[in-house]
Amino acid sequence: MDTTLKQENKFLVALKKVGRAFKNQTFLYIVKRVLSSLFTLVLLVALVTALIRLLPDTKFYDVATYKKIAGTSKVMANRWRSMQLFLAGRADANGNPVPVLYSIGRYILNILPYYKTIPQSWTDYSCTTVLESWTGFVYLGYSKSMSSYVTNVIASRMGISFRISLYTIIFSYLFAVPLGIAMAKKPGGTVDKIGNVFIVLNYAIPGLVFYLVMWDVLGNANGAFGWANFGLAYDETRPLTLVPPIFCIVFLGIPGISIWVRRFMIDELSSDYVKFARSKGLSENRIMYTHVLRNAMVPLVRNIPATFLGAIIGSYYVEKIWTIPGTGLLLVKALQGVTPDIDLIEGLTVIYAAISMVSFLLGDLITILFDPRIKLESN
Repeated sequence: MDTTLKQENKFLVALKKVGRAFKNQTFLYIVKRVLSSLFTLVLLVALVTALIRLLPDTKFYDVATYKKIAGTSKVMANRWRSMQLFLAGRADANGNPVPVLYSIGRYILNILPYYKTIPQSWTDYSCTTVLESWTGFVYLGYSKSMSSYVTNVIASRMGISFRISLYTIIFSYLFAVPLGIAMAKKPGGTVDKIGNVFIVLNYAIPGLVFYLVMWDVLGNANGAFGWANFGLAYDETRPLTLVPPIFCIVFLGIPGISIWVRRFMIDELSSDYVKFARSKGLSENRIMYTHVLRNAMVPLVRNIPATFLGAIIGSYYVEKIWTIPGTGLLLVKALQGVTPDIDLIEGLTVIYAAISMVSFLLGDLITILFDPRIKLESN
């Protein structure tokens, strides 16, 4: 009897906690944003899948290879073409066309995060039956250009992009925020003028030109920094080879952060609460770092998740110049092949969209942590 009462009490306590959670505006806001993001993601998948289906079948197999096989056997050539269309999701294992709505529904089920096994089998032009199955939670397809599953391709390349992203965010804010503060302390002063000159010159330099110049200056063994042995290409066994690309990204990213810190802090310095703090005799440093900086950082902090998660996507130019095997080159590689790597394109689209949605939600949550005056409403 006592055991039954204890179980009932536990159930009532859990029920009350759930009830309180659904009365919390922040919790309701998060639930609403997650559901709307999932709905948007489903619509995006449907749209991309439908647009891809508008492409002709010849975009999904090499016509030259088909003609070469057809010169030997028309039957084998048709089987080979059917296999390519099957791998692209445009036909079933027997070569019959797959309806658009079926393709959309199947892809949505594949990306839903539940444990599943997806069997794959086809008969190639040599009449050899290939049996294979994929097991996991999120299936994004099989990349023909990388000869691997899309989830494995992205996972293997996201690590290096994540490291570069982490370092660049840390060092960018480490240098940009103090510069912005120093410029805001005395607008029009020496530091402010020097900072503005640096910002203008930085914006005037084309990013690609700067990357190429730094690639040669920092990586050339016979140059001024040859003693550091950074190298012209990334080497996973030598972490120092990441210094040039990280330096370039940080250097070009400092002005954008510092100019916003300066702007927001100058706006805050003219607020009534700053005048009141000065009238109470608080020091300028205490006003600057205790009150003004915290309020000025709220808009910038909100963008940190978007900047961080966005950087994980990778930079095409940086990865191309320093031959970094990150995610920045994947989409270009998927489009440049003899036939487009449709699974990789669709998979990257889903990942990029999901990253964007998560970053916006995290930005809102971080904002309320830095500024308790802001409340997230569910409506």
